[in-house]
Amino acid sequence: MKAYIINIGDEILLGQILNTNAHWMAQELQAQGVDLQKILTISDERQAIIDSLEQAKGQADLVLITGGLGPTKDDITKFTLADYFGMSLAFHAPSFQNIERLFEQFGRNRRPDERYKVQAEMPVGAQILINKMGTASGMWFQEEGYPLVVSMPGVPKEMKYLMQEEVFPRLAQLPGRSNIVQQTWLCFGKGETDVSTALEDFEAQLPAAIKLAYLPNTKTGYLRLRLTAKGQEEAALVQAVAEEGAKLCQILGPKLIIGQEGDFLEAKLGELLRQKGKTIGTAESCTGGNIAHKITAIPGCSDYFMGSVVAYSNEVKMRQLGVSEETLDTEGAVSEATVRQMLAGLIKNLNVDYGIVSSGIAGPGGGRPDKPVGTIWLAMGSAEKQWVQKLELGNNRARNIEMSSSIALNLMRLFLLEDEGVV
Repeated sequence: MKAYIINIGDEILLGQILNTNAHWMAQELQAQGVDLQKILTISDERQAIIDSLEQAKGQADLVLITGGLGPTKDDITKFTLADYFGMSLAFHAPSFQNIERLFEQFGRNRRPDERYKVQAEMPVGAQILINKMGTASGMWFQEEGYPLVVSMPGVPKEMKYLMQEEVFPRLAQLPGRSNIVQQTWLCFGKGETDVSTALEDFEAQLPAAIKLAYLPNTKTGYLRLRLTAKGQEEAALVQAVAEEGAKLCQILGPKLIIGQEGDFLEAKLGELLRQKGKTIGTAESCTGGNIAHKITAIPGCSDYFMGSVVAYSNEVKMRQLGVSEETLDTEGAVSEATVRQMLAGLIKNLNVDYGIVSSGIAGPGGGRPDKPVGTIWLAMGSAEKQWVQKLELGNNRARNIEMSSSIALNLMRLFLLEDEGVV
């Protein structure tokens, strides 16, 4: 099944809001085995809607439309679609009852006025999708000679509700749909080229029904490896993907494979600390608390995370972490000696088993010939054993903070795995 997404809204075209609907829909369609061909963003104009539908005609099997279904005069999507498919409008009692329910539920102490009665008028001949999250019903047009067209509200939570509760279940019942099974693995530590080289023989032996996709994120450093299988027998596909996923993990090993989708570095690090019954803290300069933020985003992190010192100034590095003034004068804040002393002070003062430390020049200014922007020193480990690494990143401040935070978490993960003899 080939699909188009059409997002209607001048606010999207003008850059006033991000098109998060398209992002979410594209991901979900891919997971459902639908081949997305194009995403169109158009204005709230009748001709723009008609032109986009004509463009999809003959090119797509499915057209998903969002936006323009509200109760105001500029919401013209429903009227345009009714004209396009040659349908009249009639009062749809279930849609209005849903509107009344919402008014009662949110305690507005009033009944919906005439605008909402007009909103409850729906095209005769379309299947109406009741939207329990909002007042605008969705519409399903399945007319001979046209793609299947589904129109939904532009409000993200309402669109997602209709997609999950109405659209996807209906699509699954269409004749000829293939099953799709996916498994996504998260890697960290090597780029797409190196990983694809390591998996060259693996890819060559994959069954014809299974494909491997490389999905890098240059901001965070993660590389997703997605196995996708399509076919009629779902149970056989699940087994095949599981077998190939096990082979992939064996080839790359625990040094590169963090886990499956959602098993981010901070979560895996937390699992290791909880298993060992150990505690950790952070002392951050250039990352400004970002490493601590990632760790504390995981529920239950209070089992192992004790606290953080954001030591941005040299005075705080000296007072709170015991970095010597001599070291700062001779080596500088961005140096191996400084992060080693920060780590020692962190472990002692917070009374933790392990620590992660950062100090660097995130940018875009502050660099010099011997320490350019993007120079970042990391330290992690325990009182008995430490790892130190120097990074030489670019001049993008946001990326430097995010990337160095991820690298620090990964190094701490590897440190713990090495202690256990896993890597």
